[in-house]
Amino acid sequence: MAGCHHEPLRLLPEEGRTQVTREVLIQLNVGGALRWLGSVYRNPADAIKEHISNAIDEHLKAQRDGRAAPYCDVAFTLEKRGIRIEYPYGMDRREFEAALQRVADSAKKTSDIGQIGRLGIGIFSFQQIGRKCTFFSKKDAGTDTIRVTLNEGSDKAAFDTALKRESLERPGIRIDIADLKLDPTKPRGPLSPARLEQTFAEKFDGYLRKGWLRIKIRCGPDTIRVAPLPVDLPRLGVGLESLRLPGQAAKAVALHLHFDPSGKGVVSIRHTGVAVVEDIGTLDAYGLEESVYAGGYVKGFIDADFLEPLPARTGFEESRDWVAFLELLDRIRPQIEAEVELRREELRERALSDIQRAAVHLAKEILDTDEFRDLELPGGLARAKAPPEQERTAATGRRTGERSVEPGERSRPGGLRINYVERPFETGPSRHSRFVGGEVQANDLNPDFRREMAGPEEAKLAYATLVIGKEAIAYNDKSGAADDYLERMLSFYFQVKERIAPSVAVPGKRGRGRPRKVV
Repeated sequence: MAGCHHEPLRLLPEEGRTQVTREVLIQLNVGGALRWLGSVYRNPADAIKEHISNAIDEHLKAQRDGRAAPYCDVAFTLEKRGIRIEYPYGMDRREFEAALQRVADSAKKTSDIGQIGRLGIGIFSFQQIGRKCTFFSKKDAGTDTIRVTLNEGSDKAAFDTALKRESLERPGIRIDIADLKLDPTKPRGPLSPARLEQTFAEKFDGYLRKGWLRIKIRCGPDTIRVAPLPVDLPRLGVGLESLRLPGQAAKAVALHLHFDPSGKGVVSIRHTGVAVVEDIGTLDAYGLEESVYAGGYVKGFIDADFLEPLPARTGFEESRDWVAFLELLDRIRPQIEAEVELRREELRERALSDIQRAAVHLAKEILDTDEFRDLELPGGLARAKAPPEQERTAATGRRTGERSVEPGERSRPGGLRINYVERPFETGPSRHSRFVGGEVQANDLNPDFRREMAGPEEAKLAYATLVIGKEAIAYNDKSGAADDYLERMLSFYFQVKERIAPSVAVPGKRGRGRPRKVV
């Protein structure tokens, strides 16, 4: 019957009766939801950069339509009580209303060009910075400037025509954020000019390099022009700069990776040129957070525009594409690891002094002799041997899988490359050395170290070689007990050496000059 509504019935077999299922309409506190959406960014600098993203999106649309300005100039003016943002693309009243009526469902999602914005929440990002935001917008020359006012926690926007003194002279937009929660003029604050410069340079590096995006920050008498980040580091991932997801040629992955000798580098994942995952080390996926990408010696970014960012671009949706992307990074990881290890080895070689380098080489030669051939050595000390030959069957020529290893032969060493450094131990002067992260570390607080290093070159070389050998031998005892005994052996040896110095008479030996009388 027309106009009648039949509620669905459900049979409960255990009771033999029916139960009515009611649907309840979910109500939303729009003002509260908008306040929350405008405050989901990592920090205030990350929130305010949303206006640069909007400017870039408008510039890309203008480029497609043939009406783009020569440059997309975005200017920030920081004052104690307010922040002003300006760029050359405005909206008319109809476009503003459409944007406000499609929150979390941006029209940009259906755009035929790659754009940064996806959810239409950037307009409310001011709530992480201030309590009031006023937009002055002029779409075209000869049209009025409209004024749109938003307030924190409100579900209404006030529209009117700007006063003459507020009107824009040329097409564009001016955004005034007032009643600030933070002082942007503080030199170390989260909205300080230096902090904004760093954030904008990192987030929009790709667009800044293209030359048409220009960002300016004014604060008092000073003006900062944001420049692309300088990169003067060796490239990594040679031959892997442009990849595709397996079986999906349209989904491209671009790698821009460099070797960072400081060990403090981070790798970001970008979407349409803007970093979404700022540090791959923060991910908890496929072990990448513990891989070479997060180890500090790789710096750069990975572009993957086919991924779907989460709201406020705090991460990516864990879709099939995301999983395939992570698997791709895992497959190419061995090559990146090999390149990083080669660069680190070159770095270590350059860092070694002549004495240190000679000690490492001398230790390698001694430990490669027959009496030490049964030791398991840290990677980099033993000489690499060619892979053993494998027998082939006469009938098929296939490998039997049996290795022809003679007794006493050592396999190719693995693990970290060895290095020798001298540094003070935080535990004090008692220990001579330790092996940490591929490094033999000599304790320069130890009195034996200081005495030997004050001596001739031969004594310095002998000491360094001795502690390298000590750590190589202790490496075979996984319980750690041998290390303590070897430390005592070193102390005993150097005490003996000190007591039989040339200035001390040795019984049974005749010194220079006249012989002494026997009493």
